[in-house]
Amino acid sequence: MAKTEKRTTHQKRAIREALYKMDNHPTASMVAEYLSQDGQKVSRATVFRVLSDAADEGSITRIQLLGEDVRYDYKTEPHYHLHCRCCGRIADAVLPYMQDLDSRSEMNGFLAEKHEIEFIGLCCECASQMKEQGNT
Repeated sequence: MAKTEKRTTHQKRAIREALYKMDNHPTASMVAEYLSQDGQKVSRATVFRVLSDAADEGSITRIQLLGEDVRYDYKTEPHYHLHCRCCGRIADAVLPYMQDLDSRSEMNGFLAEKHEIEFIGLCCECASQMKEQGNT
């Protein structure tokens, strides 16, 4: 096997399956904890490395939201995220990606290559709890 060729190991498969099953844009620590609770023997360092390498290769997406650790998403097509300021939940926004924003050649002398949008607010559960507590 050539040095540049990457193997798909049992651990890599387990990490990718966990990312898909969790479906909550987890951090590497969250994936490591999930695997540990599932009885999988995968070191935290391996989880961090595999997720980082996969994001670098483009097979998963690295998400950096305001005030949060890096999170990962198995969806690689461009899309936006909803971020609950109360519980920290991250979800995909059901909003078409605005490709025309990427194609603008220049803004104030800045050449835009891509864009990310994060909507910050309250998820349904947190909004409901706040309403019940009278903190709307």
